[in-house]
Amino acid sequence: MKLTCYDEGLELTIAGLPPIWLHGGIMIVAFFITFPLWSRFSATGFIAAGLVAVGIILSILAHELGHSLTARYLGFTPTLIRLHAGGGQAILETEGSTHIERRLITIAGPIINLVLGLVLLLAYHTAIQNSLSPVAPSPEAPWFRPPPTAVPPLFTALLWLGVLNLVWCGVNLLPAFPLDGGNLLYEALEARYGSYRALFWTGLLGTTFAIAAKIIFIIGTLTGLVIWSPPYLKPNLQALRASRQHRPAT
Repeated sequence: MKLTCYDEGLELTIAGLPPIWLHGGIMIVAFFITFPLWSRFSATGFIAAGLVAVGIILSILAHELGHSLTARYLGFTPTLIRLHAGGGQAILETEGSTHIERRLITIAGPIINLVLGLVLLLAYHTAIQNSLSPVAPSPEAPWFRPPPTAVPPLFTALLWLGVLNLVWCGVNLLPAFPLDGGNLLYEALEARYGSYRALFWTGLLGTTFAIAAKIIFIIGTLTGLVIWSPPYLKPNLQALRASRQHRPAT
């Protein structure tokens, strides 16, 4: 294992994996996402928030590894994984790839989040069930029930990360750049209608979803819940502009 510092981030090199570059911005995003957990300044809340923050970074890494390792399995070269405030990015050398291969590489990331989400929620449900011990009513006070015990931080983290992974799976499949769903839509439209229409419709849908994401972010922030979510306006507006520049003459 080797650590290298550049571009205000750390690059981690692990044998068998592509280099992983981590920017501090992703930690700031995780800090704000976990605000509901640590906002009451309790010990259990801080522990749960710390576990969830680490889990967020690992979940994004798992998503990008899904892309990278699928590309490697298909014979291509993953060169770098970048983790930053905007999410993650797998940089791949896929020259000569077919439409089917690119789609397989793209869909691998959301599938990883789907599987992770289901496994984590199953683990949470199992842990909660095992922690509950039946209480026999006392003959002297049959109406009495002991007060509920606090949920351990680990259980809270399992629930949060399970839900977040399922949400990320869905968000990543939205038809917008630079999300996986946007790339899948572009591939499908480009093969049938050409790059101009593919860029236009993907950019238009992406711009719509990006505006909606910003509205949700503002509303969530005002209510004390930071909902960090792509897509972003810039790549989708760029796609719209590119579609106009390359529009065929009529």
